[in-house]
Amino acid sequence: MGSSKKGLKRANHTVPRSYLLRFADQQKQIMRVRLEDGSSRREPVKRSTVVRDFYLMETASGEWTDEFEDALSELENAGIQAIRAIVDEDKWPPTPEHRMALAKWAALQHVRVPAVRQQGDEIADFLLKLNIAVKGKPQIRQVMEERLGRPPTEEEVEARWQQLSDFGSYSVKQHANAHMKLIGELMPRAAAHFHSRAWGLCRFERRALVTSDCPVALVPSADAHPDDGVGLATAAGFLLPLDRRAFLVINGEEGEDYRLRPHTSLARSFNQKIVFDARLSVFHHPEDSPLEGLVLPKPTTREMDISGDLQAFLMPEGWPSQPQS
Repeated sequence: MGSSKKGLKRANHTVPRSYLLRFADQQKQIMRVRLEDGSSRREPVKRSTVVRDFYLMETASGEWTDEFEDALSELENAGIQAIRAIVDEDKWPPTPEHRMALAKWAALQHVRVPAVRQQGDEIADFLLKLNIAVKGKPQIRQVMEERLGRPPTEEEVEARWQQLSDFGSYSVKQHANAHMKLIGELMPRAAAHFHSRAWGLCRFERRALVTSDCPVALVPSADAHPDDGVGLATAAGFLLPLDRRAFLVINGEEGEDYRLRPHTSLARSFNQKIVFDARLSVFHHPEDSPLEGLVLPKPTTREMDISGDLQAFLMPEGWPSQPQS
């Protein structure tokens, strides 16, 4: 049982507040559009993308700590300073210091979001249920004997099997620490990948841009199959809105940094891609209308795509309910 969380920073932004302010008005309000029904509402940035206790970690002694949130803040501050230099002061190409800071910042946004945690949960859920389906009652009997300190009865084993093999009745979630560990592992690799690629900057005078709850959008390669997943190593590039008037392209290959000529169709294509990569919500400045003429997708409720019924997938008809030891 963990200790008290009193006094800790518990209202955690999954997309940085300092970044969302670049899409907000003078009252620090931003427009949130829900993909579920297309509804929009103005809300304070301080409440946008907030998930309670999302970045709290549990120490080995069972104490809760917000030190991870503090570490994120340091990277966020350096990243937003780089964005200000690039966009507000037009320092392009970026200085080596700003390039490194922005590469780390972009990598952090790529791996910190709830979609990444959900993907980890879904993988853990699938692997556990696959293990149950493959090893069946013999493993259940063994685990029960270890926990009970005696051989379980056949009735006890059967009851537990019926419970565990009803895969649709429960789901597995990893401890929050697992996501924090994953961020620590993936962020440096993603930052190095982003840092070494060619960057393109596009700035607009009047056209407005959106961002989302997953602000780094992955661009699939031209020959990718629609059902193929797109990841860090396979993406042809990455798109990142820097604010309502500027976006960054991170190419899939190395090269010289460049500028993109702004035009209406480019802004529309960019916004459509950002919207398609959103999970639940997109955000924009309250005075802008960047979603006109765009297609709003359905919200993404699952990160793993397993067609059909999970129960039938893991235990097809004729699958033995009690494989031999």
